Amino acid sequence: MDGLPGVSCMCLTYGRPAVLEEAIESFRRQDYAGPKELIVLNDFDRQTLLCDVPGVHVVNVSKRFRTVGEKRNACAALATHDLLFVWDDDDIYLPHRLSFSVRMFNPEKGFFKPSKALTLNSGQIGGPNANLYHSGSCFSRSLFDKARGYAHMGSGQDFELETVFERLIGRGKNFNAIKPEEIYYIYRWSGTGSYHLSGFGKDKTGEIAGNAKVAGYVQKQIEGGTLPVGTVSLAPHWKLDYPTMAKEYVAGLPQRTVV
Repeated sequence: MDGLPGVSCMCLTYGRPAVLEEAIESFRRQDYAGPKELIVLNDFDRQTLLCDVPGVHVVNVSKRFRTVGEKRNACAALATHDLLFVWDDDDIYLPHRLSFSVRMFNPEKGFFKPSKALTLNSGQIGGPNANLYHSGSCFSRSLFDKARGYAHMGSGQDFELETVFERLIGRGKNFNAIKPEEIYYIYRWSGTGSYHLSGFGKDKTGEIAGNAKVAGYVQKQIEGGTLPVGTVSLAPHWKLDYPTMAKEYVAGLPQRTVV
């Protein structure tokens, strides 16, 4: 549709195609009418990922990035458009995410993120809860460039970037007035059968880095026969009807619930 900006969604992945398929399905179901793309950046050298969904560009690299921050920066550099959406591979994004965010986006601020999200634990919807929820955000490339991108670190690079954003655009950068029925981000913690980098804690001098802990976890899955290697043809789908689950859950919230 004329007048709608192009958007680029940035998805990092490493050794967890099952949840990645759900993240890609979240992109496929977006109702946004403007130009859109999903960049999937995979640096797990034992998997070559393939996907034929329109607008999805999978980039397989044979050497692992040193830190998650550097990997996020590389994904941003691969993005075609200048409105950038974080799209973590283990979470769910309801179909109105892009359209709602673009409608609410303030170009002068250059950043949009609701203050709360729904949660998904072992197949059960919860919340709304407040947290950093960086993967529910979008920002202009100009703001991203002013912030000089993500810090070259593992766990915590998302918090560091948002701290710089707040310094650049002022307090109150998050959107606090979102209604429960407008929430589009479902943060998944348990029940994935996978890992959370943040669950390994922040990197500390003299200790094993989070990247190495993730690699060890993935290696155990391979040895246990639960994770394929080689060429993996992704089949995007949702395991559950997340929009209906979210709608029914929100409808059951007390009327006094304030988000």
